[in-house]
Amino acid sequence: MRKSATSKDGNHQGTSSTFARRSFLRRIGIGGGAFLPMAGWLGSRVTANADHRGESLRQGDVAILRFLAAAEIDLWQQYNELALGNAAFQQALFALDGDMPTYVNQNTRDEISHAQFLNAYLASKGARPVNLERFRTLPSSQATGANKNAKRLTNLMNLTVDTSWYTRYRSTGNPDFGDTFPQIVNLVNVPAIPNSDLALGGDQIQVIGNTAGFHFATIEQGGSSLYDSFLPKATSVEVIRIVAAIGGTEIQHFEVWQDKAGNAPPVPMDTGSLFPALPHATEQTPNGIDGADPIDTNQIMARPCKFISPNLPLCSVIRPTSTANAGAMAAATGLTNSGLFKGQSKEFFAALFELAEEADEAQRGF
Repeated sequence: MRKSATSKDGNHQGTSSTFARRSFLRRIGIGGGAFLPMAGWLGSRVTANADHRGESLRQGDVAILRFLAAAEIDLWQQYNELALGNAAFQQALFALDGDMPTYVNQNTRDEISHAQFLNAYLASKGARPVNLERFRTLPSSQATGANKNAKRLTNLMNLTVDTSWYTRYRSTGNPDFGDTFPQIVNLVNVPAIPNSDLALGGDQIQVIGNTAGFHFATIEQGGSSLYDSFLPKATSVEVIRIVAAIGGTEIQHFEVWQDKAGNAPPVPMDTGSLFPALPHATEQTPNGIDGADPIDTNQIMARPCKFISPNLPLCSVIRPTSTANAGAMAAATGLTNSGLFKGQSKEFFAALFELAEEADEAQRGF
């Protein structure tokens, strides 16, 4: 674990974040015994060695990049296999957009490139890359198209998908000011991929396709906020450049996915779970007025909201961006609560939250 903080009088103090992390892990059933040394696979937490240009990275910068490398998890690979290789799932995605399978493939390509680049950059600076391969223990989908024998890091079979981003980005509120937002669709303990072959064009596979469409946006809006939360913490200009540039692609992904999620068709109740009709704008007429309601599906650009101070004008921004609401611990907690890691080991959660804690504790220094 990292060293405890030192008070102004020179006395060492335990860190509240460490205790908070341990308390959270206990609440999800992970006891203190899971906190074994992780250095063997997380790599050194000291300042990285200088590279060939004589530069070095501060501990905080290494922690930020290490968490971001770990955050590029394998869910996209699972989605990609089925979007390209399962006819029923592919057709369900077509209902959202005819290009959905290739968009999934592109998003998967991008996430793989992020993880590979971040780990290679860490290695170039003398820091060990993050390697989660030992935690690939979860079963794969048995539907056609999936690599049925592959072991996974993530579980897409029992998700609770937070869809409040839809109302958040169409509101003038901001979570960083304590504002909360309702779900546009309630998706609780539902699959986002088929676990077996389902009927082509059936209601069951369409609900799964709709769920996946919303989950795509949920993941990428979280990534957009996560990268933004790290920008004020990074010290190295090069690391700032990396975080800003990769974070920009997360925003690009989110904008595509939230546009497509708005096309999700309603599904009848006889599937066992209702997928409601979404609020669509009426057709526009050339009368000089935009008659769309802020909640309509075509309102995909971030509505101006509170930012920095409620005394300043509203501004169109990514939100949230605070460490408390958008940082690594918030991301790890949200993903865990969504069921994405259901079935993972205590050691996995201990490692994940250790990475998250260290990333959030990064502070800009000169």
